[in-house]
Amino acid sequence: MKFSSVNAKCPTYMAQHTLYVGTHTGSFKRINVYDDDPYQQRNLQPIEVLNKTSKITCMEFGDKNRTEILIGRANRCVKVFSCSKEDSISNFEVGSDEVVGLGRSNGCIVAGCANGEVQIVKYPEPVKFSVGENLSRLRICPEDESRMITGGKLLKQIVTLWDLETQKAIFTAKNVRKVLELEQPVWDNDVVFVDRNLIAACSRHGYVRMYDTRGPARRPVQGFTSSDPDDQLAFSCLASHGDYLYAGTTTFGARAFDIRKMKNHIHVYKGFTGTVTSIRVDPSGNHLFSACLDRYVRVHHAHRTALEYRCYVKSKPTQLLGVEFKECEATNDQNEAEDDVVEIVGDEDGSDAEYDEMFSNMKTVVESTTLAKKRKAAEDDVDIQPERENNRKIKSIKTSKKKASGV
Repeated sequence: MKFSSVNAKCPTYMAQHTLYVGTHTGSFKRINVYDDDPYQQRNLQPIEVLNKTSKITCMEFGDKNRTEILIGRANRCVKVFSCSKEDSISNFEVGSDEVVGLGRSNGCIVAGCANGEVQIVKYPEPVKFSVGENLSRLRICPEDESRMITGGKLLKQIVTLWDLETQKAIFTAKNVRKVLELEQPVWDNDVVFVDRNLIAACSRHGYVRMYDTRGPARRPVQGFTSSDPDDQLAFSCLASHGDYLYAGTTTFGARAFDIRKMKNHIHVYKGFTGTVTSIRVDPSGNHLFSACLDRYVRVHHAHRTALEYRCYVKSKPTQLLGVEFKECEATNDQNEAEDDVVEIVGDEDGSDAEYDEMFSNMKTVVESTTLAKKRKAAEDDVDIQPERENNRKIKSIKTSKKKASGV
């Protein structure tokens, strides 16, 4: 599909995805890309109550089934949205600054604010602690909900791994070696878990780095930094799936890296005309969802880098989540299945009184003796007829042989 400024969908894009979009104005939208009209957008909340402080700053799934979405705003408000009910099931405020990270740990919502305050929402009293100032992103480990990672601006806010049960840091990354005795600038704009022990971070200063929390070394084990002065990259967001990292940039679209060798990127995703604000990967790893400040949401094929879908959303999108249609409708399908169960009620001995009465009232059909004899004679004649035909053919062959021999 060639680049264009209009909505478009590739005919080969057959996946049934639902996109949830959070915007700069605070609106929260849903787009079903598998519908007859794949560009139709539905606002999932009233837009009359939005103001300049309603900007959606972070969005995360609240459960492994992806039926719940946690939404954080610049006005410190956190909303829990149910995909099956298509309505908010909870609203509350946290901290004293905009929300930059959300997640669930042991059933409790964890929220991080830009001033470094982290709050674990518990009953009867929430747990609060500080991770330092200038916090840019907070994420919970999908494989171990007791682990949390943070990253931010300046060296004091370098990538740090936290234990939520003790609220203490269990791993703090170390900056790369000095150049001419000068400390290299740090701005971890986004951080993700590759797995339980591997952590990746991207920066506005043009690097993507990966850390291993198992060994004694705290410096990056893999990393990418552009050495071309004409290609000054600034990474804005990050996503991970398997052995691959996907990073959005401020000027050059998005790029993919292989974590086993990150000196060079392996894919470049084009078609963007602004900063990529959010990037996600579907569970299969075949499709890449992205939101851009040019007011478009896009879907690329993760391996072929082809642009498969593009939709204009009017407001600048800041956050994007994508789910499969089956995942969205899992709860509804289960309820419908329960309603469709049919129970057959009968007597204790397994019989049905209505059917027993109907069969008892039926007349017995008796075949007369004459008709039975005629039917049996017809069946016997059908069985004997092939044998007579064979005997006739054998007799004819013998007669012809005798004539030929002159007998």
